[in-house]
Amino acid sequence: MTPLRELNKTEKRLKVGPVAKAAGVGVQTLHYYERLGLLPKPERSATNYRLYSPEAVRRIRFIKKAQAIGLTLEETKEILDLKDHGRAPCRKVAELGEKHFAEIDARLARLRAYRREVAQALTDWRKENTSTRKCAGEFCDLIERLP
Repeated sequence: MTPLRELNKTEKRLKVGPVAKAAGVGVQTLHYYERLGLLPKPERSATNYRLYSPEAVRRIRFIKKAQAIGLTLEETKEILDLKDHGRAPCRKVAELGEKHFAEIDARLARLRAYRREVAQALTDWRKENTSTRKCAGEFCDLIERLP
């Protein structure tokens, strides 16, 4: 049985260590998510330990997946806030997806242009006579000629 299923079955409150382990993050990450408002403030035990609901693990996994696809923590918080207030976040997710898609295309275009420039610099450098290259005692002209 997966740790999350086990947690959901028992519905008991969990300390920070087991939650971090089940979600695959560090304890400091949980504290950071709390400070940012990504995770609700957990209940506290009589001895002041943080006590999380099993749902916290699912939420943390969602946050990590959102990061993996390129969403910022702020964007992820917007999505979670919508859900927490009973609103469907799908429209916001689609809007953010479109924005990130455009950013990826722009980065790819810049990378392709830079790739062409590097390829040209390498081709030119290989054609030059080794005596005209400035590698002995100077910075490498191959790097310096790159934009």
